[in-house]
Order: sequence, then C-alpha cells, then structure tokens
Amino acid sequence: MFQNIQIENSTLIAFGGLLAILAVTLWLALDTRRKWNRVFGKNRANIQDGFTKDVLLRLGKIETELHILEPQTAFFNKTSRASIQKIGFKRYNPFQDTGSDQSFSVALLDHHNTGVVISSLYLREGVRVYAKKIEEGRAGQALFNEEKEVLEEAIQES
Repeated sequence: MFQNIQIENSTLIAFGGLLAILAVTLWLALDTRRKWNRVFGKNRANIQDGFTKDVLLRLGKIETELHILEPQTAFFNKTSRASIQKIGFKRYNPFQDTGSDQSFSVALLDHHNTGVVISSLYLREGVRVYAKKIEEGRAGQALFNEEKEVLEEAIQES
C-alpha cells in the first residue's frame, strides 16, 4: 500500500515539474511576442515586405562600402609598416665632471626595425648632431653606449 503512495507522490512531483517548465516556456514565448510587436507592430505583412526590403537595401550598401574600404585598409596596413612605430629616447651628460643632461639620443624605427638614431651632443665648443642609419636593428656605424641603449629600447617596443 505504501508503494502505491510513493509512486503517486513521485508521479505528482514529476507532473508538477513538467507543469513549471511549461509555464516558464509559455511566459518566455509571450514575452518574446510582446517585444516583437513593440518593435515591428502587429501587421506581419508589412514586416515581410517593408522590413525585409529595408534590411536588404542596407546590406547592399554595407557590402558596397566594404568593397571600397578593403583596398584602403590594405594600403594603410602597408603604409603603416614603413612609418615610425618604435621610439627610444635618453637624455644624458657626456661629461662626468661638469654640465647637465643636455645631450640626447633618440632612435626612430619602423615595423622592421629600420630607421635612424639621432644624437645631439652638447659640448663646450657647441652642439654636434649625429645621425646613424639603422637597418633591421643593426647600425652601419659604431654606436655610443647611449645610442645602443635607445636602439634596444626602441626594438623592445611591440
């Protein structure tokens, strides 16, 4: 006799769970329909004709604009690789006993670590400016220690 009651209770619990799932599904469907009607109105014929045509027109315009933008993007990508992307800079004093940090070195490199290192040395007799070509991270001339530092700093930038 108690087995029948347990079966009935478990059946009742399963039926209650199924009823709860059905209620949640019904509520979600009604909520979706309410939102649909708020956005598109209740006339479905207008939705199929006007809305679909509008979406297709917009999609066509977007595709046209995309075809225009693709070559421009490729050009900008190619051009940006040749522009200055990495910079290293340091101010320093070339003399230990006198003066201040009025001299500097700056490294200006592109994507391929090609560019220039410019150094300005502030001396008692005047200012000297040196420019040294850098190709793929290597200098054609000997570099001062400060120039080596700014070159490494620039190369480390990503």
